[in-house]
Amino acid sequence: MPTSIDPQWFTPVFTIFGGIFIFIVSQAVLKLVIEPVQQFKGAIGLTANTLLRHHDTISNGTGNEEVSSTLKGHAAELVSKAEVILWYRLAKALFRLPSRADVTKAAQELNVISDGTKNKRPTAYPEIQQSGDALSRHNNSKALNEIEKLLRVRTTYR
Repeated sequence: MPTSIDPQWFTPVFTIFGGIFIFIVSQAVLKLVIEPVQQFKGAIGLTANTLLRHHDTISNGTGNEEVSSTLKGHAAELVSKAEVILWYRLAKALFRLPSRADVTKAAQELNVISDGTKNKRPTAYPEIQQSGDALSRHNNSKALNEIEKLLRVRTTYR
C-alpha cells in the first residue's frame, strides 16, 4: 500500500494553476498599464488633431470660445490620463512616452493657447471672427512650438 501521493497528478495540476496565474498577471498588465498607455497616446493624438485643425484660429489669435474650451479640456485630459498609468517610468521607456513634467508643461502651454483664443471683447456680430492681437499670436506660436517638442507631435503643417 503506497503512502505517498502519486506524482503523475502534480504535472496537470501545476500546469492548470500556472496557466491561471499567467492569465491573471497578463490581464492585470493589460488593464493597468497597456490600456491606459493607449488611451494616453490617443489623447496626445487628439490634441495634435485639434491643434492642426484649428491652426489658423490659433496662429491668428482670433477669438473662438469653442476652440479655447476644447484646448482647456485637452490640457486636463493629458494630465489625468498620464496620472493613471502605473509604473510610469517603465511605461515611458517601453512606449516612448513624454515625461510627466513634459506632459504638465504641455498642458500649461495648451492653457496659454486657450487664453490666446478667447473672445477678448464683445462684438455685435459674433459669427465674424475677431482679429487677434500681436501678443496672442506670438504667445500661441511659441506655445505651439513648445508643445511640438514636449509631446513629440506635429502641431503645424510646415
